[in-house]
Amino acid sequence: MSELRTPLDRLGVFKELSDVPSARRFHQFAPSYEGKDTWMEYRATVELSDRMAEEWTRFARRWKEHMDHQGRHHALAQPADVETWSEDLLNQFSRDRSYQHWNVIEGFYEWLKWHTDHPHTYNPFHMAVSEPDSSAREIWTRKIEKAND
Repeated sequence: MSELRTPLDRLGVFKELSDVPSARRFHQFAPSYEGKDTWMEYRATVELSDRMAEEWTRFARRWKEHMDHQGRHHALAQPADVETWSEDLLNQFSRDRSYQHWNVIEGFYEWLKWHTDHPHTYNPFHMAVSEPDSSAREIWTRKIEKAND
């Protein structure tokens, strides 16, 4: 079985947003992200074919639109933002297509978490997945299935 089996295994010290000290929550960093396209900074680190670059551009555009609607920068999501986006994806697309979107943006948040220029100490995608009956968990389940194919 894949290492992706348990979402809680992917979480560090902070298992849910309430565990994160106020000083480390993303909203504290909003002023330093204003006007920055953090996605493009990440995207510059990943080499893709032309077709995949177009796909990623589409996925990022949809994520950014969702986060704009939430009133937050695209690099500062809360687990609830991930859950509502996951619901939207599953309502619009197949499970596989939802997974494709989700997996790319989840990777962006993993990059943020490990990149020294960003204060991210948790991944809201993984926190959202920790809820058993969530749409995010449904997409995570597809991720596990694909990893085990």
